[in-house]
Amino acid sequence: YKDLGDQIDSRETSMDKFGAGVEKFMVGMGKKVLIANNVGMLWEAYKAMNPGELTVLGAWLGVLAFTFQIYFDFSGYSDMAIGLGKMLGFNFPQNFNYPYISRSVTEFWRRWHMTLGSWFREYVYIPLGGNASN
Repeated sequence: YKDLGDQIDSRETSMDKFGAGVEKFMVGMGKKVLIANNVGMLWEAYKAMNPGELTVLGAWLGVLAFTFQIYFDFSGYSDMAIGLGKMLGFNFPQNFNYPYISRSVTEFWRRWHMTLGSWFREYVYIPLGGNASN
């Protein structure tokens, strides 16, 4: 609420913001429909195979398909929500920042689903005695 509370009462709309929102929404829909769904079909095909039929290369291809399906699903839905919000005059925070180029698990967590990480930090980690300066 603290990120959006002020915007509820005083959001601004314009044709430029609406157009930018449509563009963001369409990018998200493209990620979901064109990439995630098709890569997901590849994952489903490998998942349905008998383990004895899988080659090492095929197993790795299945794992990669699964990781990309998850990323493009979440990222696509997030982009669609951000785009819809922009069309209605809201500014939602970015949710993914290229997590698969991370060099560590910590960096991956910071880049993956950033709003969820922020929520856990503020409402779970810090109230349980975590350091607020991290």
